[in-house]
Amino acid sequence: MSSSDVEIMPCRNEFLPQLTELWKEYMVDQGEDPLLPYLDLEASKEGFRKILESYLEMEPEGFLVALLGSVVVGFAVSFKNALGPNYITNKRIGLLQVVYVKRGYRRRGIATQLVNAAFSYLVANGCSIVLAETGEKNTRSIQILEKLGFRQRGKLVTFMKDI
Repeated sequence: MSSSDVEIMPCRNEFLPQLTELWKEYMVDQGEDPLLPYLDLEASKEGFRKILESYLEMEPEGFLVALLGSVVVGFAVSFKNALGPNYITNKRIGLLQVVYVKRGYRRRGIATQLVNAAFSYLVANGCSIVLAETGEKNTRSIQILEKLGFRQRGKLVTFMKDI
């Protein structure tokens, strides 16, 4: 399989069952998240499906899937208004919310294809700046983003405490 065998296209409802399963994998692969042991991933499938449905409803052309035949091997979610209606900006700012490639299909250029397709969507919708977020320990994502010309804007640190 080469990356040229992969088709990038907007998500459709028919892909949601595969994406729901892939979202579980995505959650596990987010790194050393201390919240993960508290999550019941199987019981959360309905919630994952609702998250994916909301992405599809909010911005269907910005929700992209990578297909190898009929198998979803990755996805990217982008939004053409990163800061929403509460901010007035001199330039339109897009958001690359999530990019994920299924285990076993990585390091073949699929994430780069997804990001480039998301860029095309955002540029076509007037964006001249794109924000992307990843965990500070997610070195693979950081490497891809830096390779694609992103620079670090700063760090947002989330704290957790059991009570």
